[in-house]
Amino acid sequence: VYGIPDHTILAECRKQGIVTIGTAITLDEVAALGDAGVDAIVATGFEAGGHRVSFLREAEDSLIGTFSLIPQAVDLVKTPIIAAGGIADRRGVNAAFALGAQAIQIGTAFLACEESGAAPMHRDALFSDAARYTTLTRAFTGRLARSIENRILHELRHAAHAPYPAQSWFTGQIKKAAIEQNRPDLISLWCSQSAGLLTHRKAANVIHDFMAPEYVQT
Repeated sequence: VYGIPDHTILAECRKQGIVTIGTAITLDEVAALGDAGVDAIVATGFEAGGHRVSFLREAEDSLIGTFSLIPQAVDLVKTPIIAAGGIADRRGVNAAFALGAQAIQIGTAFLACEESGAAPMHRDALFSDAARYTTLTRAFTGRLARSIENRILHELRHAAHAPYPAQSWFTGQIKKAAIEQNRPDLISLWCSQSAGLLTHRKAANVIHDFMAPEYVQT
């Protein structure tokens, strides 16, 4: 997720039968990954929760929506495109396939499940009204990421940030104490813009819902 490995690394991966998947959030990044010869490309729209994976330009200058990025990426390269960002129900899956994606990557819908490594208060926040309000920020890690708005985000909004990943160390000290005290207002709450579509708290139910035969590409 930090760019393109050296060509010798990719060549050795192919030799060893290791599948390589690059991540892109702009068409220029899609093209660069296609030229590098990765096996698949995750094309992620700005609706996605968590970190932006930009590597050619600043993340703030690389904000393209999922359903603008996907069809253009499909037309641009021959490499299989995996759609990601704001896909949280079967309608999103269906739409991504209709736009030419060959697979789907799901984030927030699984993060909300009991089986995920997210703190219980984080999972609960994804089903709350607060999840309607997300923003992109560097406050938590030093790298641009989408989180639910909360107290610590607002208080750090205009503060100086250490570069990634040093900023994570500083906020990590707060996060540890906040989790112990059940304080969701003081931790990062990664969340996509589509959290309002979430309905399941079990991973098996998410998979069953998304893989219903009428929604699977043939």
